[in-house]
Amino acid sequence: MTAKITAPEKVAETEQQKQAPGRLSWEEIVERKMKMAQERNTLQMRGNSPLGFTMHHILRQFDQAYARFKGSLGEIGGISHEEGDKLMTEGREILLRFNELTARLSKKVNFHYKPPRVLVELKGGKRGGKARVEEG
Repeated sequence: MTAKITAPEKVAETEQQKQAPGRLSWEEIVERKMKMAQERNTLQMRGNSPLGFTMHHILRQFDQAYARFKGSLGEIGGISHEEGDKLMTEGREILLRFNELTARLSKKVNFHYKPPRVLVELKGGKRGGKARVEEG
């Protein structure tokens, strides 16, 4: 019995044929992520905890859902302005509560937490200078 020898190009073609249609290879995914990392509004994060990693995963999907939300707001079959306002109000409340939790945790472990300016403005604080977040 003789073994069939296949050229490396043929092996690569065979591997690509095994993939489900529309799925990217590992190399294509890595290349795509490297290109995205160079774009202007790209965020990168190294996960230091399972909680942070999970929150990052949720945030990424929230951002994608938000883009669709903006496109369907007020459209026929989409989300009404009233419902959209309620969802965004709830989102802002969650954001403020998470900010407060982060401030409390940071204070307990003597970590300097600097909340994003937009949150200080959202809470009615002044722009510029040092931002302080009151504990909830």
